[in-house]
Amino acid sequence: MPLHLNPLEYVLSRLNILPTPLFDAPLASGIARVLVIACESGLFDAIDRSGTSLDTLAERLHCHPQGLRLQLQLLVAAGYLRQRKNTYYHTRMSRRWLTSRSPVSIAPYIIHSQDIVAIWDHLPEVMHTYQQAMTMPYEEDASNPETCVLLARHYAGLASLATALGGDIVRHIHVPATATRLLDVGGSHAAYSALLCRTYPALHATILDIEPGIEAGRRTAKQMRLEERMSFVCSNIVGDDFAQCFAEPFDVALYFHIAHLLPPELNQAVLHKVSSVLKPGGVLVFVDQVTDQTHGSRLASLIVQFMALTMATVGGTCYPFPIVKGWLECAGMGQVHRHRLLTPGATLITAVKQSA
Repeated sequence: MPLHLNPLEYVLSRLNILPTPLFDAPLASGIARVLVIACESGLFDAIDRSGTSLDTLAERLHCHPQGLRLQLQLLVAAGYLRQRKNTYYHTRMSRRWLTSRSPVSIAPYIIHSQDIVAIWDHLPEVMHTYQQAMTMPYEEDASNPETCVLLARHYAGLASLATALGGDIVRHIHVPATATRLLDVGGSHAAYSALLCRTYPALHATILDIEPGIEAGRRTAKQMRLEERMSFVCSNIVGDDFAQCFAEPFDVALYFHIAHLLPPELNQAVLHKVSSVLKPGGVLVFVDQVTDQTHGSRLASLIVQFMALTMATVGGTCYPFPIVKGWLECAGMGQVHRHRLLTPGATLITAVKQSA
């Protein structure tokens, strides 16, 4: 967490003696901005495992040593780095989550977070009108250079987060032993499909999405050396007929982080199409922020409420479990179960296609 209070500071905060709102603004927002800049500049990768001096870091990052020192000292105070004399070292947190050498680095998502923060600039408009105030980048002209930059950050960020946290989700998915065909609806970066393919060697994944998302998915397949086990189909998941796209049915289907982008009637329609291309007994796996599934966790509640607010700004929403369960049952799915994840704010729901 960006703010580390000592025991006395924590007690004073709980007693409402310290002005706690200052921790959220400007301190937390300032730390967040410094962290984004550090990830963009490659600062964490520039630090060697055995530590790196200020002068060496300044040379590697093409910075003025004293200007860089200001950023480094703030990262030390926030707990992202350690310092001994004139040498800077990773903390366990930064080494695991912010260096490209780590297989679970979320640095690309930290860089993408500035685009999420930009969405919140429209919150006053949403509060006064309760109307969509902007569109997501994949709804814009992908040939526009600025849109291309936003899309690249968007998909790279989502892929890093899925790779880092997806193992928790995969552990809860029980793929039938005979399963060979996986459909990833709106899977874009394909990181979840890649994790499942690594876990189940007989599985071949088909990722269904628009072209910018597919480009990101192909990069994931190449990075994970799974090109031969992952196929990509360019399609509009709302408008296209899945039965015409695929000659053979699937054993498993993923519907991950799609529901919050669509109104209820479209979620119902798309899930019906997903069910139509599943084998009887096939498994449909749904993951999203589900509003009544925070399990008393303050962190989960914050994430879910931020997602709901963000989605309202771009024309989406988040849904409670009974609504999701109703969609699945109307689509011919049964045995609908929700699963609690360690990943804060996310809920996994599984369902099985009923025999005709």
